[in-house]
Amino acid sequence: MENLNFHVIGFDLDHTLYPKSKKIDEKIQSYLYGKIAENKKITLSKARSLFDERYKNGSGTSGGQTLRDIGIENGSEIIQEALENADISSMLTPDKNVNSLISQIVSKYKNVDLITGSNMHQTHIKLNALDIPLKTFSHIITADDGSKSNGDNFKKWLSLYPSYNPKHFLYIGDRARLDCDVPSALGIHTALVYVKEVDEKLPCTQYHSLVDTLQDLL
Repeated sequence: MENLNFHVIGFDLDHTLYPKSKKIDEKIQSYLYGKIAENKKITLSKARSLFDERYKNGSGTSGGQTLRDIGIENGSEIIQEALENADISSMLTPDKNVNSLISQIVSKYKNVDLITGSNMHQTHIKLNALDIPLKTFSHIITADDGSKSNGDNFKKWLSLYPSYNPKHFLYIGDRARLDCDVPSALGIHTALVYVKEVDEKLPCTQYHSLVDTLQDLL
């Protein structure tokens, strides 16, 4: 991390405070098949084939891009909807190492927040499953407050700390556009976690795991 002069740390929730897994991906994809079938007026079987064929052959860099390739323009929003509505909380388990490091981050930085595309109800359920107390965060900004994709929730986050400049904020997430490009455009420092291959074109620090990121901040 090049600049450690941070006063406010923000976390994404989905696929950031917990990693992706095959079972979670399958649950989310099942939800997506239903949305594709509904949108394209086709059977679930055809919807699955349509998505899997394009996703697996690399036609898109993400599920959202794959949906756009299929002809569903609001692909990113549907991915977020799937994260919110697919029943994945039962698949989440606490990570004692991560939770301990987050506690240390709170002790060091004081101002630690959560900015997520999930709604507040789902946020409570997921945090409880991860054994992360709500009081860990000074502020929790969710889909109930607005959208991450248009930058509104990041602007709200900045407004909570009028004495700090955007350069004093660090946001940690997992998706290049929503968690890197959007906040970076506002001057917020960003870090992506669970990155398989570093993309030098992205304006953010990239890590292979959340643990690596947290340790770098301590």
